[in-house]
Amino acid sequence: MGCHGNPLFSWTSGESRANSVPLKFLSLLNCLLRIPLCVALLTLGGCASVSVANVFPKGTGPKKLPAKIYVTKFVAPYDSFHVDREGNDLTAFVASEQLTLAQLIVTQLNKYVAPAEMLQQGKAVPRGNYWLVSGVYDEEIQGSRALRALVGFGVGGTKLQTRVKVSSLTGSDPVDLLSFLTTGGSGIAPGAWASFTPAFVFSWPGAIANAGGASLGGLSMDRKRTAREIAATISEYCFQHGLIQKRRLRRPKKLVPPQFVHRRPEWTSSRSHRSHLLL
Repeated sequence: MGCHGNPLFSWTSGESRANSVPLKFLSLLNCLLRIPLCVALLTLGGCASVSVANVFPKGTGPKKLPAKIYVTKFVAPYDSFHVDREGNDLTAFVASEQLTLAQLIVTQLNKYVAPAEMLQQGKAVPRGNYWLVSGVYDEEIQGSRALRALVGFGVGGTKLQTRVKVSSLTGSDPVDLLSFLTTGGSGIAPGAWASFTPAFVFSWPGAIANAGGASLGGLSMDRKRTAREIAATISEYCFQHGLIQKRRLRRPKKLVPPQFVHRRPEWTSSRSHRSHLLL
């Protein structure tokens, strides 16, 4: 008690330090500062996501759905992979990535477009009312889960970017129907450090929530999202050509930044020195 009978410190007293004008001001400032931060995260795409760009239909388009869609493992130049592996470990890692992505694409196509299966290596490409989905890895960045959890805002982030082509196998040679790009990653979710308030008070619940949310994104989620966007792009293409009803339509998330819209996706490697291709 103070000399006049008032408590020196109380969480409820109107005269206490906890309810003092400076701390009330800092609390208000903390709330105000969080508003533009949240808006910025929403504007910049703070959540992890994968989008498509440069969607180019080709020719007059098909008249009916394919009896089956075949999916090949995407071509994987070694220098497209920025991961913490070398030599045999890198070879095994890339092979696993190729197989897993192809399997995920098959699963999505079976659900939402048409019967699909992987075209096994060495097997001849069939002819008939079939489509073929093939692609190239342009870039895959492993990032750092620890940095995403502690810092976030894109630090230590992952990235997965591919080029995709859909071809018809009805003739003697494959005929291109559609090409597009996919790109995305773990986003810019805040890490644990963002739980410091302007009063330099650390919020443990906020830190745990931020760290958990930022670390959940990874290459495994990037692969799943990429497969979903590939299937959604093909679904939209089918709907546009009257091959499926609207109730079956899945629309892809489209991205149109300047670096993509100024050029069509070339189907050759973007860097001439890429000599190690995994087929």
